[in-house]
Amino acid sequence: MLILDMLERMALITVFIYIILQTNIMRCLVKDEYYHKDKMIIIILFSIISILGTYFGIYITDNSLANSRPIGAIVAGYLGGAGVGMIVGCISGLHRYSLGGFTALACALSTVVEGAIGGVFRRYFKKQGLSPITAVLSAVVAEISQMIIILIFSKDLKAAINLEKTIALSMIVINPIGVFLIMTAIKSSKRLIDGEVKLIKIKEENKIAELKALKAQIEPHFLFNALNVISAYCRTDGEKAKDLILNLSNYFRSTLEIEDDFSILEKELTLIKDYVAIEEARFSNRLVVKFAIDENLLNIRFPILLLQPIVENSIKHGILKKIDGGIVLINVTNKENEVFVEISDNGVGFENAEKSVSTGIGLKNINNRLKLLYGEKYALNIVSSNSGSSVSFCIPK
Repeated sequence: MLILDMLERMALITVFIYIILQTNIMRCLVKDEYYHKDKMIIIILFSIISILGTYFGIYITDNSLANSRPIGAIVAGYLGGAGVGMIVGCISGLHRYSLGGFTALACALSTVVEGAIGGVFRRYFKKQGLSPITAVLSAVVAEISQMIIILIFSKDLKAAINLEKTIALSMIVINPIGVFLIMTAIKSSKRLIDGEVKLIKIKEENKIAELKALKAQIEPHFLFNALNVISAYCRTDGEKAKDLILNLSNYFRSTLEIEDDFSILEKELTLIKDYVAIEEARFSNRLVVKFAIDENLLNIRFPILLLQPIVENSIKHGILKKIDGGIVLINVTNKENEVFVEISDNGVGFENAEKSVSTGIGLKNINNRLKLLYGEKYALNIVSSNSGSSVSFCIPK
């Protein structure tokens, strides 16, 4: 039966579309608004599909075909608008015209009209979004229009009537089914993309919330301690107190200006140096912080407030628990396509490094942010013993 043969050929077209939807081209087909590049991709893709529909057609008589060519034009029009559908119709219609036959002109014209009908239905039913049912209705109307055009423009009316007795029902039934299957696949892909977009937005919101929590955690207790230190130096060393006030002012100005999750490494290090200056003044000769920075990396994009909690953790839990204090080393070096960052100290170390990164608020936030920004492989690496500890991580350039 013709209808079963057409169903088989139409299934091949649908499988081809399904394969395409597994590639990055999918993202050009599922947008709410198409740009010139997207429309060009739609035109190229569905012109190929329409031409394949002609080649997969079933010959009836005198180069007349029962085929799935209209599917490409209808879907292109429904996705990209009447103009896109008509362009696809022109391309595939000219190809059909080149094959000859008494219906060649009629089939070429009808393919252009079918592309326009797909676009018209999308325009008038825009509020429904990508609706496979609406697309099917447009396909049914388009196929009926094709049958009328064939009767009007065919060279042999009697032959055209006989042809339509054979192919009309099959094409009016099978091609809309093909349109339905393709639009269903595209709509499912759109849901997947929309879900990914929502997940990204949720992650971004989580990053902002974590950043705000981190700032709230840092500022109150640091401000209290800094003011106590400055107050003490006001009585003993006015010049030092003045410098510390500038350090504190610069530190809080930097944190208050933070709006994005990224800055550059140089600004992050400036903030750390202001923080460290106050901590070194607070703990006097018990604390020394050294920097080993590759200056070629100063302008790289770097997550803000990433170093401060690690440095604070190293000072608070490593150095200050040691009677005679110690040294913290901040090391930033180039490592192929990544930047290697290590904050190490010669303090007392962590009792349980793995537990520290999973339960400590500061390190836990940093670890989560790194994984959220760059993926699981960029998590914190902690090495600790009773002679000191090291917290390191890499970020891609």
